[in-house]
Amino acid sequence: MAAADAPPKPPPPSTADPDDVDDYQDYVPVNKRRSMEAQKILQRKGRPASAGDADADETNHPPTPAEAKPSLLIKASQLKRDLPEVSPTEQLVQQEKEMIEHLSDRKTLMSVRELAKGITYTDPIPTGWKPPLAIRRMPALHADAIRRQWHILVEGENVPPPIKNFRDMRLPEPVLKKLKEKGIVQPTPIQVQGLPVILSGRDMIGIAFTGSGKTLVFVLPLIMTAMQEEIMMPIVPGEGPFGLVVCPSRELARQTYEVVEQFLAPLREHGYPELRPLLCIGGVDMRSQLEVVKKGVHIVVATPGRLKDLLAKKKMNLDNCRYLTLDEADRLVDLGFEDDIREVFDHFKAQRQTLLFSATMPKKIQNFAKSALVKPVTVNVGELEQQTLMSFKRLSM
Repeated sequence: MAAADAPPKPPPPSTADPDDVDDYQDYVPVNKRRSMEAQKILQRKGRPASAGDADADETNHPPTPAEAKPSLLIKASQLKRDLPEVSPTEQLVQQEKEMIEHLSDRKTLMSVRELAKGITYTDPIPTGWKPPLAIRRMPALHADAIRRQWHILVEGENVPPPIKNFRDMRLPEPVLKKLKEKGIVQPTPIQVQGLPVILSGRDMIGIAFTGSGKTLVFVLPLIMTAMQEEIMMPIVPGEGPFGLVVCPSRELARQTYEVVEQFLAPLREHGYPELRPLLCIGGVDMRSQLEVVKKGVHIVVATPGRLKDLLAKKKMNLDNCRYLTLDEADRLVDLGFEDDIREVFDHFKAQRQTLLFSATMPKKIQNFAKSALVKPVTVNVGELEQQTLMSFKRLSM
């Protein structure tokens, strides 16, 4: 055989470790990838998803005598032709959307293990935190008056009373000093009610707009939970995290991680056990992230793509994770990360305290709450607080 007819030699197999590749590509959500794959299949078949396929079939295959009298099936087809044509890709997307909505109405945030074994939790996770006795004995009418004064709406069973200052929340002294250094001397409305709810171990839905101070509402209890776990049983290499925060974008994840670091530094300086945080996002060298995990990580702030990647490759696990926050949950849903979040939830091994923060309360977020949160407390200050600030600005002009 001539040399020109010889088949080309295949390229040598790559020996590079996929974890060592630094040129990270933007993560594409599952729904969008499925839609792209469906489009590729249509293109390989050599025909566009046009509305004329059905008409062409009728031209090539004239009706038989048996079909002369229209059957119910033919009538149904004729009725469908009168409706706007939908391409196969759009049909696929619509079917998946309906399926996801059906699943969302049932058990969105429950893991496969919990669903398979029929595991349900009826009581919130207990914590060792307790407010001062005077606050614990606060009459319900007094608590309601404080909420009205701060424009706070709450829903749920046995809602913990609001607390109007950080010291009564019994935060560590280094944390109180750091708050004072940052000029935060009085809690915002979402902090007045949200911090006591979370510190009590309750699941919560927080509705608050950007700039309302919601990040501290889940960061401070997260640090205290991780500190408590570390004191009770120090972490060993390869373990962790105790707490997880999932954000819809790298920028938000980075900002949240910086807030965590700001409050961990003074705790270390005052002799508290060292807590290791991890920023788990795309576009960052995975090797540096894995080094933190190998030492044992206490707190992880992540975006869905990179987090799912680490869990799938078994580089990290959520066996000991007991604290979960979905920040800007409405954006996570809008950006198509529902399926990715479900896969993350499959890695939990036990009950967790779940917190959802959102600027609004769409139906998807309500379904999230119904599916997996245990006796959740809803704290809504978003719309009321924003209206109050706008009114104040108008009066000041």
